[in-house]
Amino acid sequence: QCHAQTLKSLISLSQDLDAKIRTSAIGNVNVVETSDNRNISLCYLPYLHALSDDDDKPFNALESYAKIAALSLALEHLNTGNGKIVPELNGINDRCPLKFYSNSFDTKGHEAAGLNHIINLTDRTVDQERLIPCAILGAARSAVSISSSFVSSLRGFPQISPQSTATELDDKARHKLFGRTIPNNDGAALALLALLTSWDVDHVAVLYINGAYGNDFVDG
Repeated sequence: QCHAQTLKSLISLSQDLDAKIRTSAIGNVNVVETSDNRNISLCYLPYLHALSDDDDKPFNALESYAKIAALSLALEHLNTGNGKIVPELNGINDRCPLKFYSNSFDTKGHEAAGLNHIINLTDRTVDQERLIPCAILGAARSAVSISSSFVSSLRGFPQISPQSTATELDDKARHKLFGRTIPNNDGAALALLALLTSWDVDHVAVLYINGAYGNDFVDG
């Protein structure tokens, strides 16, 4: 009951989508015609994350479920103009006609699964009634974001990750519509070196895995 009250707009949108008459798109914005003759301009933000392991058991090492909860609250505040956490959102629902909605897609932390989701989500030829992303959120692992954002960029869909830190994703020729809300590995490595220098540390040895994350730290 508490969640139903907190996420009231998302629950209402979900019910409207279940009972929709038709869906069309203007660019990357969906126009949903509801059963009671309303038109909803909808920004659809599918979220790619590792939610289970290879045995289909819940996987939360990357705080996947906490991030879904945070995303749901953010969308609710956008839809209702709630500025309790971000004051700038106060009354935004009166100024902006868009509604925001999301679904989660499990990558299991694998490149192939993430790429398959991106191909399906951005394919406009399969079903004209399906929701088109206005942007794609995720993935967590850099390896998944590297493969998936190459395709999402080619198809004209921005992709934004809260966790992928690989420096390779800075290559705008390959990932022209990729963005992130976290520094890349080079930046993190430099910050760590600055901290060690402030402690008068003269020599550092790095034990690392030969992968995007480890190699970026060594290069940084």
